[in-house]
Amino acid sequence: MKTAIFAAALALLPGGLEAADIKATIKGIAALPGIKNSSWGLSVKDASTGKVIAERNPRLNLVPASSLKVVVTAAALEKLGPEKIFYTRLYYDGSIVNGFLNGNLYIKGGGDLSLGSQLIKDSSQLEEVFLTWTEAVRAAGINVINGAVVGDDSAFQSWQPGSWAWEDIGNYYAAQPSALTVGDNLYKLYFKPAETVGAEAAVLRTEPYQDGLKFENRMKTGPRGSGDNGYVYAFPGQATAVLVGTIPQGQPEFAIKAALPDPALYAAKAFSAYLAKAGINSNKKPARGVPAPGATLTRVAETPSAPLKAAVRVTNKRSFNLYAELLLRHLGDGAPSKGLEALRSFLAAAGADVTELDLEDACGLSFRNTVKAETFTDMLRHVFKAKYFPEFYDSLVFPGDPDATGHLKGLGRGTVLEKNLRLKSGSLNGVRSYTGYLKTKKGRTLAFTSIMNNYSMNGGAADKIHEDLLLALYGGY
Repeated sequence: MKTAIFAAALALLPGGLEAADIKATIKGIAALPGIKNSSWGLSVKDASTGKVIAERNPRLNLVPASSLKVVVTAAALEKLGPEKIFYTRLYYDGSIVNGFLNGNLYIKGGGDLSLGSQLIKDSSQLEEVFLTWTEAVRAAGINVINGAVVGDDSAFQSWQPGSWAWEDIGNYYAAQPSALTVGDNLYKLYFKPAETVGAEAAVLRTEPYQDGLKFENRMKTGPRGSGDNGYVYAFPGQATAVLVGTIPQGQPEFAIKAALPDPALYAAKAFSAYLAKAGINSNKKPARGVPAPGATLTRVAETPSAPLKAAVRVTNKRSFNLYAELLLRHLGDGAPSKGLEALRSFLAAAGADVTELDLEDACGLSFRNTVKAETFTDMLRHVFKAKYFPEFYDSLVFPGDPDATGHLKGLGRGTVLEKNLRLKSGSLNGVRSYTGYLKTKKGRTLAFTSIMNNYSMNGGAADKIHEDLLLALYGGY
């Protein structure tokens, strides 16, 4: 019913949103049911000249949701460079005597986003990495470890904002940022749906196997076609996860994704188990930790990451929160607070307004983030003139993008926007945002940002309104 009302309201706008009078178009959108009582900031400028093309409340502070990722990805490309490589290194301390390592083997995380990733193309998979490391351990003359395999994630602070929702933490999209990130810091949790709606869905297994992790299962079976409505409640480092919500009936098994509670410890356990299968045993349990102060370390192996531009591409196209938070730590020398300062400095240097800017994270998951639409637009203008613009532009979503996820793939599909639009979107409860570039019919490139807070319509209707607005801008300029 609501969709029909919005469609009828749209038809009343000038020229069905194709009129040259963009001001009238914006005024009409602002009067639509579901928007008229919301907070809406809009900023559209010529990317080359800075000329204001259209705006509405461009300096109103609003919650941006995942559109915030454009800031950390642009800053990372500018400060670190598109080809930047990070390393994961294997060390040992102590001494090797007759094949016995009298010491520990350390996996030192260097903030590689791609180690074991299923999202970044050409990333090193754990099986091949572990094989290479095992061969290096043998080549070093180690047959037995009189110590432990230790995961060292000390290069980064693992802080997560207190303003992240409790129902998010424990799920894959709020995974703990770690200097020793492995396999995107997530695992899959498989359930067997019950035959009766409302009955408990049994836990079948985890992939990869999570040694020592326990579950308090309250997951129920939902109706057929109801989708993934399951949540994992688990604080970082916690050994017990509470499973709530529903998974759909009608399938032999159904998987949801959850966050690794301790990525560094998982890496140590996984490699220790791999070594044991290869005949190299440890006499102590794998652990998370750091070498003793003053210890002499000998490097055994190192594994390079995929180039930074590959991680940036996934961060924006798939709106992957973990990568945004890892990039933040790289910008802040491991400290998220310094990373946030670096983002503010980057925006200011780009000529964007940072007064009243409030940043709690880099991924946009916090409702405490507030930014002006014009701030994003001015940053995009800066990036448009930068030498890394091709890599940044390539990371944004286009209509029908096969590498993207979520609602944005369909926006502009089958229209002139397919070859002329690149953008990043964001969505939280009551929040919808869009920011990016539009190449117009006359060959101009526009930088645009639209942020809506506290609107009351379905997301598809919001997408349609913005699609039509972008079509009007395409034809009018």
